[in-house]
This record gives sequence, structure tokens and C-alpha cells, in this order.
Amino acid sequence: MKIAVIGASGKAGSQIVREALLRRHEVTAIVRDASRLENRSLPIVEKNLFDLTTDDLRPFDAVIDAFGTAFDPESAKAHPKAMAHLIEIMTPIPRTRLLVVGGAGSLLKSRASGRRVLEDIPEQWRAVPENMAVAFELLQASRVNWTCFSPAFTFDPEGPRTGKYVLGDNELTYNSEGESYLSYADFAVAMLDETEDGRFRGKRFTAASEKEPHRDGYWGTEPVRPQFEGLSNYRPHLNYELTGQTFRLVMDTTDDITVRFLTRTRLEYRRGGHSWEESYECAKGAEMAYFVNFELTGVQPRTNITLFLDTMTRLVTVVTTRAGVKPGYPTLCDDQFEFGAIDVGGLPLPKKRHRCTTDLVGKRIHWHYGPGFSIIHVYYHPNFIRATFTPERLAEMAPPSPERRNAWKENPYDEKATYVKLREGLYAVAFVEQSMARTGGIGNSLLFMMDTDRLHDVGRSFGHSGQFSGPGYMPENYLFGAYGEYVENSVPDTLDDDPPFYQVAEEGLK
Repeated sequence: MKIAVIGASGKAGSQIVREALLRRHEVTAIVRDASRLENRSLPIVEKNLFDLTTDDLRPFDAVIDAFGTAFDPESAKAHPKAMAHLIEIMTPIPRTRLLVVGGAGSLLKSRASGRRVLEDIPEQWRAVPENMAVAFELLQASRVNWTCFSPAFTFDPEGPRTGKYVLGDNELTYNSEGESYLSYADFAVAMLDETEDGRFRGKRFTAASEKEPHRDGYWGTEPVRPQFEGLSNYRPHLNYELTGQTFRLVMDTTDDITVRFLTRTRLEYRRGGHSWEESYECAKGAEMAYFVNFELTGVQPRTNITLFLDTMTRLVTVVTTRAGVKPGYPTLCDDQFEFGAIDVGGLPLPKKRHRCTTDLVGKRIHWHYGPGFSIIHVYYHPNFIRATFTPERLAEMAPPSPERRNAWKENPYDEKATYVKLREGLYAVAFVEQSMARTGGIGNSLLFMMDTDRLHDVGRSFGHSGQFSGPGYMPENYLFGAYGEYVENSVPDTLDDDPPFYQVAEEGLK
């Protein structure tokens, strides 16, 4: 998403920029003085807010207004003037959202009392909240695509990022300690969540967060949005082109499916008389080809759905993955593939389908998942895949013991695989780490949408992270990406061990 942050060098603005970059959005900083920015590698518009024009803001999906002033009465008068100017220049571009960092002064202390926070603020500190309340009234009366986010009564620039918060609308909201408290860092989390979800279009909302992280650390304060992990360093930007669209998927052998993309992050999934509304992520694997991933909440065992949605050919492959379905292997996943077509009213269904293929057999691609990690995939058999390292990487692997190096040379990572041709040069590749589970490791499911012309892929890992917490391993479900190059024969096509490793995999887990 293309996001502009007005006041990007301020306390709130800088936190919002940091959070937006963490989520891989395209961020432009709008500041009066670029030298005050902590990150000067961003695209920058160095302008006073009052000099901004409609054309300056037209390229963005969202403009976040973190404009601030000093607390003296004369400076505070700039708030309604700034709001009036933003309303004027953004009214002609209703597609672009305006998200405003509001004030707590206009919130109600409680609905029962009808008394605003502003009325209890000492006179010497009242100028800014009074003027921000006037600005909010202007915003409410406007025709722009607006949202206003008022912080809690105590707005802490030094507070922690817990990633969790309690939402409210027009009255003060409180944390578990009964305090109306919100850190700037959690304010940024909630602001970016709203920017992505759009739950409060044409409304005001507020939030409260905890003063301290949970005592269990990261895993006790799991963020509202998943953090980048594992192989996601080269993951492309999330794609929002499907927002507002509805797809009826006519499946060949199972119930038909209806998918409605409600917002940029929420979809409705209907199948077999059941309906779920879930958070999803979408990455674009090639032109008009989408990789859509989401998990069904409240379903046991844990169940993940991935759609290979090809709007060019009007075909779809649906992969349903369940975790912990094989007795004795609680982390092992299982993939089920289904093929179908996209029903477009007035047009006959396509006769062809995505299909299993041997196109990749004999190819070897060196995939780079980040600056510090790469791996070679060897597509040596119609039903198996091997992953191995370059000789240089094998030589430096830690721990640098001969046993460890020999283990990788003699018993490479081989797994049963499924190869599906989506269209020329575009493939779905899937495997479950069954052999890993057999030797005591994590048995995750990995799916890829692989462009063999551009040598780029997007994919997801579903299962468990390997991070142990409490009764078991933490769940994992995230998107990743990689860039690759073809390589010459760097490992043999088959194995010399007895029985061959792929035969062990073929027999399955006993």
C-alpha cells in the first residue's frame, strides 16, 4: 500500500513510519524539514502542510495526518486551519483515505456523564485539545474518506510496543489496570491495522494498551499482525487488487466455493453450507495470478486454505492443509489439492484445468530467501524434491563438524512433492516436511507459486515454528518470497543409500 505520513518526523509520525515499513508498505514522508527525519532513505516531500496540493496526495492509497503544534494558544489555532486545508485538497480524491491522529480531549469520560475529557483539562493546557476538537468537528462534517484515531488520556512516547490493544469509539477506553493509557508504539500498531482493515471509515475510534509487556516476553504479547520471520526477507509487498471482488469457484470433485474479499485484509469464505470471515494475506506471483492464504479460526485440527487464483485463465487450485492429523506426529501437516474454475457470469466455464506436471523434472534452482540464506532445490523426480546447500555453504555450516557436513552430503533433505502447472512458466510446488518429522523435526507444509521465467517465487509456511512454549510448539503461518538462478548439476539425481531415501519417503510414516 502507498502511504504518506504528514509530520513523519514527529513523535507519533515517526512511530507510524516505522510500523508501516515493518509491514513492507511504500511510505513517503511529508515534512517541513527533511533533516529532522530519522530515516532519510524514504521518498520525501519537503513541504509545509499548508502548501500541499491535491496532486501531491493523489498517488497515495492513504494519507496519515500526524500534524502537531506547540501547546501555546497561538500555535494551537493551526489545527483547525490545517484540517480545513486537508479537507479542501482531499475532497477531489475520495479514493484516498485520510487517517487523522486526533486528540483525547473530545472523547467522553463516560456516556452516562456526557462529559468530555476536555472539560477537566486545566486551562493552561487546554488550547491544543480545544482546537483539535474543533478540527475533528470539521472532519466529521466533510465529504472526505476519513477516519480519526484519538489516543487514550495518557499518551506515552516512551511506552512499549506490546502489539495488543483494546478498541473503543467515542469514550475513554481502559487497559487491564483500569488506566486510559496508550503507548505511541501501540498507537502506531493500531493505526496501521486500521489503515489496512478499514473498519472505521467515516468514524472515530480510540484504544488503550498495557504499560508493560507480558512477563512471558514476545510469545506472551503476540502482535495483532504477524511479524516477518523465517524465509520472508524477500517477500514481495502484499497485494490488495482483489479487494471488493467476489469469486465463485466451481470445483471438479468437491463443494463449490464462494470467496468475497471484504477489505484489504478480511475475506468471507463459504463452502458446504459453512461460512467463515477470516484475515488473509495475498501476494501476486505473476500477472493476474494471486497467492491467497488464510487460516480457518475455530476449526480443529488447525486448517489452512491457500488459493492459487489465476484470473488470466480463470482457473483455481485450492490447497487445504491440516496440522497434527497423523497419530504420533503432532507437528506433521497434510495437504489436499483440488482443481476448479472461476465462474464468470455469462461465460462458459473453461474446459482445461491446472494439472500435475513433469515440466520441472531435471531442473535445479538456487533460491535466495534473504542476504544470509539460500538453498538449492533439485526437482529430480515427478513426486519428490531435494533441498541442499552449495558446496561453499556446506563447508561453513555450523556446527562445523565432519559428521554434520557428511549428513547433508549423504542424506540430503528429500520430501514427497506435488508439481502443478498453472500456465506456461508458472507452477505450484508443494511439499510437507515428512522426512523431517520422521527424524524428530517439525513437519511443516510449504507451498510456492513459482515463476520459472523470472525466477521468482512467493509461498507460505504453515505448521509450527520450532519455538517451544508451554505445552507445545508455537503455531506458524506466514508468507515468504525468493529469487533464484538455474544451476548446473551440483548433486546426484538419485541417492546411493540403501534403501533410497525417496523410497523411505514414499512408504510414508509408520
